[in-house]
Amino acid sequence: MTKALLKFFRIVNLPTVPGDVLAGAAAALACAAGAEDSRVAAAPVALAGACLAACALYLFGMADNDVAGAKTDGPERPIPAGELSLFAGRAARNVCLAAAAFFAASAGLPALWWLSAAALCASIVAYNRLKRPMLMGLCRGLNVACGGAAACVLRTGSVPVAAWWGVGAAAAVWTAYTAWLTHFARGEDADPAKRRRVGLLIGSIVYGQLLVLVAAYQWEPTLALRNLLLSGAAMLLVLRLLKRSLPGVSAS
Repeated sequence: MTKALLKFFRIVNLPTVPGDVLAGAAAALACAAGAEDSRVAAAPVALAGACLAACALYLFGMADNDVAGAKTDGPERPIPAGELSLFAGRAARNVCLAAAAFFAASAGLPALWWLSAAALCASIVAYNRLKRPMLMGLCRGLNVACGGAAACVLRTGSVPVAAWWGVGAAAAVWTAYTAWLTHFARGEDADPAKRRRVGLLIGSIVYGQLLVLVAAYQWEPTLALRNLLLSGAAMLLVLRLLKRSLPGVSAS
């Protein structure tokens, strides 16, 4: 059951998810540093809540993907293989969605985060049923936007315009890269060599996240951005440890 759940949730990719939030937050903070009346919104709590919610939404997306494809997926997936029931998959999906809402509410995330997260959920559900690469790209791009919405707000509750330029640029790159990677990954199930390349390309997302964090810190060397950079480096370490300790668990 444990291995089936690890496969079901594609758990080895999980450390790449909080990095999207950190990259969006870093882009927002660096670009909004000179904005009048700007501040970090309950920085540690808000960003930790956004990262946890992003992880829960990722797990929701993986669960929804397997539930939606229960009748069409190959025998390598847990539900068609009989390793996990469809009822259990649906229950797991609902729990993950509820967990995301719980983490966000507990952290007091702003309305802009909820709007971004709602768009992210819609993109996840749409991709799982339509399988369009651009929808998968939007999932990653909107995750970056969630980080920007969680990190830097004005006392009025809005995000400075300057911050959205940085977040928008990062989200656009994430969207384009993920859409291309999703298109490239088609047919990987029948090609072990291609599957390995796809795994490496997914893992490289973390290096892109670190690049954004380093650039943001160089642009505006603040304590908050330094902490984001250290957190991003920790995500890379966790990803490496998971890939080393769970080599038999598929990344896609």
